Amino acid sequence: MTMEVIDIVSMTERIAALGGHPPAGLAILPENLATAATKSDLRQQVESDTVRTLLREHGIHFSEVFSDADQPPYLQQYSYEWFGPTLFVSASLLSQNPTALSVALGIITNYLYDLFKGATEGKASLKIVLERPDGTCKQIMYQGPAEGMSEIASIVDALEKGP
Repeated sequence: MTMEVIDIVSMTERIAALGGHPPAGLAILPENLATAATKSDLRQQVESDTVRTLLREHGIHFSEVFSDADQPPYLQQYSYEWFGPTLFVSASLLSQNPTALSVALGIITNYLYDLFKGATEGKASLKIVLERPDGTCKQIMYQGPAEGMSEIASIVDALEKGP
């Protein structure tokens, strides 16, 4: 299992610069939002739709940063690894509902457990963008077994309490 935390540009500002709607609460972001030069350069993991469906089925509200007509094209990667989307978590969501991310991660983990049932080598990759109260963002990149994704919530808790 590997987990990396880095500082990244403000996602709210990047989305606005590319003509999107500022995310509120939980949102699914394009994979390369931080580095795309134009809106047409944006790509999203094909599993973004899977996660949207899972969240809807479990009554978890999330916001779309681009309209249905402006959704970025999909990025398909072939291997025995699940490439999840980039999830945005706003500072206001974590202050109003501190368990929201843990619940969403639990839903994704349960889905992956069923997907990889009986497999010993299945891995998952997921990125979480955590917005701080001052608007700055941290990105947590996870790669490893599905059951290890629960560690992401612990990292987020530590980042919230840290400097």
